[in-house]
Amino acid sequence: MKKKVGLVYNATKKENLEIADKVEKFLHSHGISTWKGRTSTEENDWKFLNEELEFAIILGGDGTLLGASRALAPKGIPMFGINTGHLGFLTEGKSGSILELVEKVIKKECKIEERAMLCGYILNKNNSENEPMFALNDIVISRGASYKMINITLNVDDKPVADYIGDGLIISTPTGSTAYALSAGGAVMEPGIRGIEIVPICAHSLTSRPHIVSDSRVITITFNRPHEGTLLQVDGQETFNIKDGSSVRISRAAHTAKLMRLLGEESDFYWTIRQKFHWGILAK
Repeated sequence: MKKKVGLVYNATKKENLEIADKVEKFLHSHGISTWKGRTSTEENDWKFLNEELEFAIILGGDGTLLGASRALAPKGIPMFGINTGHLGFLTEGKSGSILELVEKVIKKECKIEERAMLCGYILNKNNSENEPMFALNDIVISRGASYKMINITLNVDDKPVADYIGDGLIISTPTGSTAYALSAGGAVMEPGIRGIEIVPICAHSLTSRPHIVSDSRVITITFNRPHEGTLLQVDGQETFNIKDGSSVRISRAAHTAKLMRLLGEESDFYWTIRQKFHWGILAK
């Protein structure tokens, strides 16, 4: 049976539905059947996805692709992001029209980059787990709306590594190293590095610095004082309350996010960060 191609669009922008309809018509003209779904910060159509997809085209910005990765990566579905948003660090969109980009993909003029993801759990007092939370960019522990700093201990493979008093902690993949972790003073990591970056947020210390551990490690975060209002955020999109007595465990996920990238310089990591962030470019 011939597999379908998924079309996922950011429903918060009306023009994305028009683009999705246009792409769907183009694919049908090439004899390719489709599944079309919407996604936004409030609702999505993932619950209606019950069929196999050869790959999925994601119409939106980086945030749309991050949300899609949490639903599609566990199913092993490759994703091709087309930027209709702002930054477009993970998505394509510079070379030609949208239909030209789609045509290159269906002609397989692309490669697949496998990006590491994180798997996180909130453990209650009895160490029982909630449902796993997956992240392509990062999992963040933050003080939320509370004005009080949180007091936490970072453990790696059940061994204490550092104590922090501050606004929180960012646990980032190499992909996420150019997102929130970068803003908080973390290092830029190549996507293929087998590591997890740990970046404290506004730590009240002169010795608290970002560091990178092997992605074979298991990270556990425990709380040393009551922490009412503390939050866990996944890719900046999903938020969970961390109750007193709970802890957080994070490791590399068993699956990866398969990102389809066009051949050429635009899929090169360093070309992208120089173009998007002007990294390493001297002022004139």
